[in-house]
Amino acid sequence: MNQIDLIDAAKQQGGLTSDNQLALRLGITRSRVSELRSGRRPADEAEIMMLADMAKVEPHVAFAAVHKELEKNPAKRAYWERISLQFAVAGVATISVIAEKISGNFEYLISRCNPRRSLLLAL
Repeated sequence: MNQIDLIDAAKQQGGLTSDNQLALRLGITRSRVSELRSGRRPADEAEIMMLADMAKVEPHVAFAAVHKELEKNPAKRAYWERISLQFAVAGVATISVIAEKISGNFEYLISRCNPRRSLLLAL
């Protein structure tokens, strides 16, 4: 993800069809959106967080991704790359735990819905 991807995701998730609508939603000028889209000026922290919220992206992930993409200093870019990777790994781990919990709960619910058990309990 980069700054342009984040802008596009925010527009899509927000049901917006133009950069002008996005500018109005963010409370910034249309020319500022053009600056963000062209990369002439990076998004500030508040803009990244607002775009992430609109895009339904974890703000820390968006923040790290945008900074990684725009950073010129190799050491700082490597830092943002490492942070992005950590967020990605944490996200996969979280999804795995949720899936495991859901599947465990699903099996439990299925066992509770056994038709024979229901008949026995009715007696």
